[in-house]
Amino acid sequence: MVMLSTGATYAVGLGGCKRPSELRLLSSPKRVLASPQFRTAHAYIRDGAPLPSPSHSHTVDAVVVGAGMAGLSAAVALEDAGLSVVVVDSELRAGGAAVSQPLGGGNVPLGSVYFVDRTDELERLIKRSGVEPVICPPDGYDFGTGEIIRDLWSNATLDYIVPNVTERDGMKRFRDQMLQLGDDLPVYPLPEVLSPAMAALDIPAEEWVKQFKSQILLKILNAYSRSSEGALLGRTNVYCLQNFYTSELGDELGIPRYTFSGGTGALASGVAGTLQHFVSGHVAVRLSQNSTHVHVDCIDEHGRVVRYSAPHAVVTAQKFQLPHLIPDLPSAQKDACSQLSYAPYMTLHIVSDAPMVQPDIYDTWNLTSEFETDVVNPCSVEGTEFDKHVASLYVPMDSFARVQLQNPDLFARRAADIVDRFVSSRTPEQQDSIREIFTWGWGHGMVIPTPGSHSGIAQAARKRFGRIVFAGTDNDAAPAIENAVYNGARAAEEVLSGQGAA
Repeated sequence: MVMLSTGATYAVGLGGCKRPSELRLLSSPKRVLASPQFRTAHAYIRDGAPLPSPSHSHTVDAVVVGAGMAGLSAAVALEDAGLSVVVVDSELRAGGAAVSQPLGGGNVPLGSVYFVDRTDELERLIKRSGVEPVICPPDGYDFGTGEIIRDLWSNATLDYIVPNVTERDGMKRFRDQMLQLGDDLPVYPLPEVLSPAMAALDIPAEEWVKQFKSQILLKILNAYSRSSEGALLGRTNVYCLQNFYTSELGDELGIPRYTFSGGTGALASGVAGTLQHFVSGHVAVRLSQNSTHVHVDCIDEHGRVVRYSAPHAVVTAQKFQLPHLIPDLPSAQKDACSQLSYAPYMTLHIVSDAPMVQPDIYDTWNLTSEFETDVVNPCSVEGTEFDKHVASLYVPMDSFARVQLQNPDLFARRAADIVDRFVSSRTPEQQDSIREIFTWGWGHGMVIPTPGSHSGIAQAARKRFGRIVFAGTDNDAAPAIENAVYNGARAAEEVLSGQGAA
């Protein structure tokens, strides 16, 4: 099955595969369940179709646009303060990138998989949802030697896998420098104005990494940057890399990561289930405001315009959409929104009787593939129960390839080719054990912390506009679940303090 995040699903024949023969199960005629949300978003947001008058309207204390982690965080904070809140989202389930899919007898995360800091804002959602986090198992690294390397950053492992003294010493210097950052660690939420020392880190990460004179390090960090920040090191900044990668050095260095049984989607769905009013299948297409209210016009699943009015609105939609959603947004803010970059992304989930990866490793970094950067094993998480094995391939894409996610045939062919290449390195027994393949893709799934984005661009794009407050990971131009949750809570605080009024 090939599935777009918009809800469009396809049964696809993997024509390029010679093995396993069972994959012919997928060669049934293609079924297209076209998503009205996808067409609606393009028609009204991208193409600017004229908007009919509302067929009916509702008035509440606050409207939250978007039910990703930022929107859920804002809604919980506002509800806890006693406000009546409606959350609208174009998708049929909450979570944004933090969603899961039933596969292999369990729930498999399709996008966001873990978090690092158990912040106060996250703990509030954890308590609200009733789900408890668990520590992620360790990662492994596949250098193409036939051996999965564990505990990468220990001296013993580096001495074993890096024969070149210059490269090995460079990797150790990188590790030690990251561990010693202390108060010099770049922080989020992103300050309004960076200090000169922090502004000096808003440059291409590739230039900074070259000082360590290690091609192996460059390969590792390029894979990480593509998977976790949406682009290669040449298009991401040092600021975000330093903040993010300190958390990837491993449990053995006292830096745990957390997830949930079923991934972060378990948290999102748990929180959404507690909300007073979560309205799915409603595409927000226009926002306007007067001296007392914000009006959010949505297209519902029947094509009708529904208006939600409130004294305040929290908008978590990605900021490239804001000039279309809010036509009277100030020109400087529109310009800042247009300068933020977003990465297209797909994940491919292979369900099989035999394991495709090491059963006790959570994330295996594939440093020999030009397609998937890493392979997540959701079955390795404590508390999960699967009746099959699942290997989740994470495939970041270049911006020009976004069109492939909008074309079902191109999307299916690309997914088939990547799966074929991945399984071709597995044994015949592993190949023959494949039972299902599920693919998920989204066109603007991740904000990229591009060089320069932290030095005024993100800050200008997130600026409050009258009664409309903005949230989301692109408030910081850094795609971490902690950032989304913080910015949602911060937006709620602005509403509650009365700062959301013009």
